Amino acid sequence: FISRYLYVILIVIVIFSITNIFIIQSRVSNVNIAEETAKEQSKPAELEVVKLLSDCNNCYDIENALNELKKQNVNITKDETLLINSPEAKELINKYSIEKLPTLIISGEINKEQLAPYIQKLGEVKDAVVVYTALNPPYYDNTLKKVVGQVSLINIVDSSCIECDTLTGFSDGLKKLGIFIKDEKSVEYSSAEGKELINKFDIKHAPALLISNDINYYPGIQEQLAQLNTKEKNGFYAVHSTSPPYRNLTDNKLIGLVELIMLKDSSCQQCYDVSVNKQVLPRFGMYIKKENTYDISSKEGKELIARYKITKIPIIILSPDASAYPSFISAWDGVGTKETNGWFIMRNPELLGTYKDLSTNQILEENNGQ
Repeated sequence: FISRYLYVILIVIVIFSITNIFIIQSRVSNVNIAEETAKEQSKPAELEVVKLLSDCNNCYDIENALNELKKQNVNITKDETLLINSPEAKELINKYSIEKLPTLIISGEINKEQLAPYIQKLGEVKDAVVVYTALNPPYYDNTLKKVVGQVSLINIVDSSCIECDTLTGFSDGLKKLGIFIKDEKSVEYSSAEGKELINKFDIKHAPALLISNDINYYPGIQEQLAQLNTKEKNGFYAVHSTSPPYRNLTDNKLIGLVELIMLKDSSCQQCYDVSVNKQVLPRFGMYIKKENTYDISSKEGKELIARYKITKIPIIILSPDASAYPSFISAWDGVGTKETNGWFIMRNPELLGTYKDLSTNQILEENNGQ
């Protein structure tokens, strides 16, 4: 019985050993396969590249895209350049329905795992090749048969208004966004050409900036233009000056040149310095064209007190042009009044400091009893 039992155990051991050998061999085989696969994947992807070029000198530099591709784990075995009018280029354009030039046609080991994320950013996979489509304007539109994305700018200016804002910052901003400015010129609003442009594009304010509709080829720009409430007309967008001072072309008047009057009482040494108000005004973007300071004892001071029934000083008085500054208007409600003639009269100097009540001739501390 014991010999039979030992015999069974021996058989089980043999079977177990054979099974382990198969398992180990299988694992070794799998490891070898994995190592071979990893080794194969780690090898540079062998690619062939064809550059298709138009005759546009200002178009997207496809050479930069090719250089970026070469920085990947690739081996470019063929690098060919074809011009748009060559028979070979025309054949490729038709075969792959290419709409934008310049471009790259990349073939070979494009499906290598380590290369896949980068390839996906480049463009479209068509018939086992990658057609580069991630180019920015300007580029040659093969459907329209012309170069698109070359933007023209026309500045409509008012040289007589040295205080007026300019839109050069807007132009500089476009350039910083990578928008290609083909040409830019300035036209005086009062010139014959200026008047023609004003009528053609229904321009309301000067300065203004006309932007050609080639800007539509830049992603996201149309949304920004829409926020400026500008619409395309006759192939251009008209961007008006939104910050005073500017010239209102409807009545040909300058808007936003504010006159400031500071009214004080020299005998009130405790009263706050009225010039503090002047320092606040630039926060609203306000341009002060003219300023005067009057004492309440002066002829001008007495006339102002009588005309506007002023009861507290020191205060400021602003001309109607202050209404051109929306942020100022929203802040003024709690500070003073707007008279029927459009002038703004400060009524609550206690908001800033010690003041004098002219009706009682008392000097009162800030917010004292108010």
